[in-house]
Amino acid sequence: MQNDIIKTQQNITASLSVFYDFQMLRAQKYGGISRYFFELASRLPMYDVNVNVACLHNYNYYFKDMLGLYDINKSCRIARAVERRLFSRLNKAMALIELKKKHDIFHPTYYDPYFIGHYSGKLVITIHDMIYEKYADTYFHRDTATIENKRRNILAADRIIAVSQSTKRDLLYYYPDLDEQKISVIYHGASMSAHEEKRNFSRVEGKPYILFVGARWVYKNFIRFIMAIRQILDKNKDINVFCAGGGEFTREELGFIGEYRTRVFQAGLSDDELVDAYSNALCFVFPSEYEGFGIPILEAFACGCPVVCSDVSSLPEVAGDAAEYFDPLSIDDMADKISALIHNDSRREELKRKGRERLKLFDWDKTARETLECYRRCLND
Repeated sequence: MQNDIIKTQQNITASLSVFYDFQMLRAQKYGGISRYFFELASRLPMYDVNVNVACLHNYNYYFKDMLGLYDINKSCRIARAVERRLFSRLNKAMALIELKKKHDIFHPTYYDPYFIGHYSGKLVITIHDMIYEKYADTYFHRDTATIENKRRNILAADRIIAVSQSTKRDLLYYYPDLDEQKISVIYHGASMSAHEEKRNFSRVEGKPYILFVGARWVYKNFIRFIMAIRQILDKNKDINVFCAGGGEFTREELGFIGEYRTRVFQAGLSDDELVDAYSNALCFVFPSEYEGFGIPILEAFACGCPVVCSDVSSLPEVAGDAAEYFDPLSIDDMADKISALIHNDSRREELKRKGRERLKLFDWDKTARETLECYRRCLND
């Protein structure tokens, strides 16, 4: 069994002690939220912070060197379900024991309120988006637990970090009585960087392609994207589409892809392969109806990939003037903007240049410094 507590800085004279719990380390192997906490846990010790992370059977790739990596797939499905429930209980019990120790700040990695009523110290939470609230009556009408759990965290928190101004506005819309002064907007940084020498992307056999990255949940707008792409593929017989990650296409998705199955591909990629995918794409398309931040935009910028994205929520805030925008609810507008960009080499080069400049605004060391300042304000409240 792994060590229950890993201290990323063994320094008893550290000016501040922070505790991160197990939640997203168990929920994600990869993902933006776990990446965010890993970047904080890795950088804050450089600023004289004693970071403590607690997790039995870590699943998360980013924390593998810190905690080890447990392979949940090595047992049968029934055993995995039992194991999840067992270690969820054990992790909660361990976290509550840890919270009895002297930590200045508790910053849980997600919204399970298991600690409320058992912890009286300073609590900082991060709000990554308000999508469950925004789409509660449509896409997430069966998931009331996440909304309620988040509500309890929000009301209990001494300080709240919002990952964008857009997310802050949404938070205040759903919680108008919340004290705005206790909300800090702190942007994410960029974790991906281009290879020193550009490499080919072998998955598309040398053909030009449009790139889609990540999950394809309903609000990610993949079906409208495919309907727009069909118009482009009809007019451009040499262009393909590559979908990185998100799992294999569903039966519904394959139905929409239809006759274009030989030109629309999907595969999971390693980080190195994803860099290659961004670096060689005609453009990266981000058609989401809603994002709290939008890390793939920064990934595209880092790899010199032109961005075409929705003109909603946080995306214009992150991409600025370094992207082309479309109405995510308009298939024709999406198709027109993508088509115009892939046929305009000078505009694509301009967006690459602007993306590299825009990227300088988003840095994980800056995120860590601003988060530390948030912690200090919390202690002084």
